[in-house]
Amino acid sequence: MPVPETEKPGTGTGSFTFTGFGSSGVCLWPMSRSGPRGRGPLHTSTSPACAAIVRQPVPDFDLAAFRRELTRRTADAVQELRRRIGSETPYAFALFTSGERGFSFVRASANTEEGLGLRADRMAEGDPRFRGEAGRRLLRWRAPEWAYHDFSEPVRALAFPDPAGRRESLDAAIYEAFVGALKAVDRAGLFGRGADRAFLTVNILCDHPSPAFFSRGLVRLNPVPTVELHRHETARAPFVRCVNRAPRRERMRIWLALYEDLYMEWRTAIAEEARARGFSPWEVEEELARFGPKVVPKLVDLVAHYGFASAFDHARGLETREVWLAGSALFLVRRIGLVTDREIARLQKLVGEFVERDRRLRVASTLAENTARVLHELRPRRFPPTVMDAQTYKLLNPEPYLLRTREARP
Repeated sequence: MPVPETEKPGTGTGSFTFTGFGSSGVCLWPMSRSGPRGRGPLHTSTSPACAAIVRQPVPDFDLAAFRRELTRRTADAVQELRRRIGSETPYAFALFTSGERGFSFVRASANTEEGLGLRADRMAEGDPRFRGEAGRRLLRWRAPEWAYHDFSEPVRALAFPDPAGRRESLDAAIYEAFVGALKAVDRAGLFGRGADRAFLTVNILCDHPSPAFFSRGLVRLNPVPTVELHRHETARAPFVRCVNRAPRRERMRIWLALYEDLYMEWRTAIAEEARARGFSPWEVEEELARFGPKVVPKLVDLVAHYGFASAFDHARGLETREVWLAGSALFLVRRIGLVTDREIARLQKLVGEFVERDRRLRVASTLAENTARVLHELRPRRFPPTVMDAQTYKLLNPEPYLLRTREARP
């Protein structure tokens, strides 16, 4: 019986071979001996009731054959990659799969320093985040953006059992097959030796891998110097430790400045380094929240400084970065929660100023309503719920939030 085209193993053109299978190849999907061979065609009903009962027999998945074939095809892919990149400097090779579990495909993926730079330059034309070194570091481990992503057809052709119908333990076995294939290729020296190997990171990746999934493959598949180099250059923890070595007051000032830089998309040195390590303003908020009530006056300062900027960026069709920053600082005040009466009075004053500004606008920002809502959530017995015009975003019941003369501080 001929093997269907989708079940034929790749032939590979490299001279590197592994013992354990012949040159004739391996059928990854052996037919069950108990199948309906020689009994004529199998007729099934097309009715929905019968379709739920009668199923086509699923052939067994030969895990050992899969691992051997994956190893051979990966070795061939590495040799093909060496020929294709020429004098370029490779820094990563990965088996890319469908997710962190429920593996349904595998792809050979690789990138070079030169390919990374070209891709970052192209993406920077439409997004300033990818300019310069920060852009290259942001794209460094995004395998779908790599110059040699999914470059090997034989690896792509490997078949997997349907994740919906297989046992959960098979996921772990397939992951171990990925690890075993890459380790076998590494032992054969195809990833280089000595210093060359130390500068090439091998891993198992998926789209948007979690830090735990990324680290799992990193540690298992690379020598210690490679792991330490990667952690030093890309992990957030060393950056956080460096900032937190400063005295407490200076530490708060640094995190506040970084918070401002990231929201405003300023290209300061510290912001570039933070972006390269995957920091967003939300991660900085976690660090600011650790300061508790001491950071609240500084956050109110940000609301007062940026809250009166233009509400909309018509070129982007969005609110301006200034309004985003002011609103985010405001809701971080609410999250911290321990707000003094002095800062409550400052927020009341801001409500009055926002409302007065909004009277001159046809469509306003939401900051007046947001500030009033934060006051309500901080002091629910003192301030009522807000009412906002859904068309103009203006606060319709400002009076209860305004700072009365007797409440004002000298």
